[in-house]
Amino acid sequence: MSNSQQSESRARQSADRTTSKRDVNLRKNTVVYFQMGLIVALTLAIVVLELKSPITRYETPPAPDIATLSLDDWSEPLRREEVKQEPPKAPDVSELLPPVIEEDDVKIPDFTFVDPVPPTTDGPITDESFEPIPDEPVETTSFIVVERVPVFPGCEGFNSNEELKACMQEKMNQFINRNFDTGIGERYGLQGVNKVDIQFTIDEFGKVIDLKTRAPHPALEEEALRVMEKLPQMEPGKQRDRNVRVIYYQPIKFKVQD
Repeated sequence: MSNSQQSESRARQSADRTTSKRDVNLRKNTVVYFQMGLIVALTLAIVVLELKSPITRYETPPAPDIATLSLDDWSEPLRREEVKQEPPKAPDVSELLPPVIEEDDVKIPDFTFVDPVPPTTDGPITDESFEPIPDEPVETTSFIVVERVPVFPGCEGFNSNEELKACMQEKMNQFINRNFDTGIGERYGLQGVNKVDIQFTIDEFGKVIDLKTRAPHPALEEEALRVMEKLPQMEPGKQRDRNVRVIYYQPIKFKVQD
C-alpha cells in the first residue's frame, strides 16, 4: 500500500510540474506575439505615411539686403581689403609759435632823468639836503623782440637767442602736458577742440607775474592759472645788458574725445 501511494504522489507531482511549465511558456509566447504585432503595426503605419506625404524641399528665398554666395564663390580665396590709415596731420607752425609782434607795436616807456638840486642852506651837507631820486621804471618788452629772452631752467647750455627761444618753447610744452588736466573738458560737457589763451610777464627777477587767461569755460581759465602759477623761476630777459620784463604768450589746445 505504501508503495502504491508513493507512486501516485509522484505521478501527481510530475503532472503538476508539466502543467506549470506549459503555462509559463504560453504566457511568454503571448508577450512575444503582442510585441511582434506592435512592431508590424508601426511599420505599416510608417509605410502608409511615407506614401501619402511626399517629401517637398523648402528653399528660403534670399533676403534683398543680405549678400549671398554661390558654391563657386566659396571655392575662391577670401580677399581682405586693407584699410589705409591716413597719416597724422602735422600741426601748423603758426599754432605752435607765439604770435609775431611788429616792432612798431611795441611801446617802450620813455626814461625820465631828474637833475639833483643843490642845497639852499649854508649849513653842512647832509643826506636830507638832497631830494630822493626815484628809481627808473623797469622796461617792458615782448618775447619776440627782446635782445636776450628769459632762460628756462634746463636751457642754460644755449647761447643764441633763437636756440633759447626754441628750448623755452619745448620746456613750456612739456611742463603744460605734465600738469594741465585735459579731463576737465569731459567733466564740464565740453566738446571738440578747446583753446586756452594765456599771457603772463616774466619780471626783472625771473618770476611770473600778471597772469591772464581766456577760455570758453571758466573752469579752463582756473586750471590754466593753477598750472602757470607752478612755473619755476627763470633767468630774466635782458635789453641793453639790463634786466627787463618780458611779456610771453602761450596757447593751450586740446580735444575732448566723444
